[in-house]
Amino acid sequence: MNIDLEKERRRTPRFPWVVEIKGSVLSADEISKDFPDSLKAVTEDISAGGVAILADQALPANAVLRCEFAVPGSPSVIPTLMQVRWSESVEGERRCKLGLRFLL
Repeated sequence: MNIDLEKERRRTPRFPWVVEIKGSVLSADEISKDFPDSLKAVTEDISAGGVAILADQALPANAVLRCEFAVPGSPSVIPTLMQVRWSESVEGERRCKLGLRFLL
């Protein structure tokens, strides 16, 4: 296998960015009762296309979320719509890592 292809498939670079994020699931009809309808998490990094977050529970791919990113040192938040692209368990922890894509 080509190691260069395995190493990085993203089109834009990612940058470390750690802030709190809150979200509510907008596509609740498609989600089973095993998944929450809201989300509290912390971002890990950001790119032009989306963010990686750490959350207590995974959400299914393609779920649409209305999210609010905290603005450090301010009561303000940044609202946006995002779509879950993937999720995976974090080895040795009871948390999941999710990839969210900006829709707005």
